[in-house]
Amino acid sequence: MSKYWDGEFMSDDKKHSGKIKEIQLSGKVVKKRVAKGSKSEREAILLQTKDTEYILRKWGGNPFRDASLEMLTGKHITATGILDKNLFLVKDIRVEV
Repeated sequence: MSKYWDGEFMSDDKKHSGKIKEIQLSGKVVKKRVAKGSKSEREAILLQTKDTEYILRKWGGNPFRDASLEMLTGKHITATGILDKNLFLVKDIRVEV
């Protein structure tokens, strides 16, 4: 369970407690089926880094479909945002040329 308290994001999971830290990740944007076999199974936009994949979502954006992220499929990007397990909530995206 998560809580928002006095300008800081806190989690009941001790590994994730404390202030939010923005990070920057780079990789290729791909569209892929996630959560196979569950009620949450769907096509999602992911950021594929050299080490792993993260579900990509714009801060405040639609969690199920975002046409502006879908347009980035196949492109290499550098994004700044907040990482929460396998979800990368992005505030800024720069397309690599």
